[in-house]
Amino acid sequence: MRPIKVFQILNIFFYIFLAAPLLIVILTSFSDSSYLVFPPKGFTLSWYEHVFTDGRYLQPFINSLIVAIVSTGFALVLGIMISLAIKRYDFKFKGLISSLFLSPLIVPTLLLGIGLLILFSNLGVTNAYVRLILAHTVLTIPYVIRAVSAGLSKLNPSVEEASRVLGASPFLTTFLVTLPLIRPALISGAFFGFIISFDELVVALFLTSSNVVTLPILIYSDIQFNLDPSISAISSVLIIGTVILGLISMKFIDKKSFFG
Repeated sequence: MRPIKVFQILNIFFYIFLAAPLLIVILTSFSDSSYLVFPPKGFTLSWYEHVFTDGRYLQPFINSLIVAIVSTGFALVLGIMISLAIKRYDFKFKGLISSLFLSPLIVPTLLLGIGLLILFSNLGVTNAYVRLILAHTVLTIPYVIRAVSAGLSKLNPSVEEASRVLGASPFLTTFLVTLPLIRPALISGAFFGFIISFDELVVALFLTSSNVVTLPILIYSDIQFNLDPSISAISSVLIIGTVILGLISMKFIDKKSFFG
């Protein structure tokens, strides 16, 4: 068997391995059983009806949406400024500072959650929304930095230089020339940042309160105390929503920002 065939077979198994858990979640969401079981028994849409009519899912969804939108917005602004500074200027400890901003990608979220909990406690930050937004901004900034940095590296410097020659200030050049030209990179960074924030659980467990429950925390609680197919139903809704959002974003997204 030629190496190329072996590689193709391994690729197929890899994609099956990735897709199988998602498929199992979706199939069990239609189960007629009162508990999670695979293969599913019977067929019903009642669990989806339960998810959309049970009011306890609405507020956690809104909480997750607020935190994800605001933290992604902050990460986008900060990530753009950091990326521009790193790409355009030489300064001491540049490599170390760059690694520091990207460190949330490799530091375990458990350690981040504990560290941020101690930090916010010492600073007297008690509002759960503020704590979650700040924490998720830290978590999503690396995705924006990677995307924007990749976009800037492919940008033709002569375009910005022409803008400055024509009398535009550095701020106007950045705002009216640079950012529009790297729009795909901005969209890709914002997309990944939003998904990471919306689905984040571990850090949220440390920083949330009983009054501000996010959707992942509610799902986690249900898995512990109420293991029925409604968990699969709400998870399937999130999976489908993510896929739809991803397909819409693919028109603009800069895949090379993350994959070379």
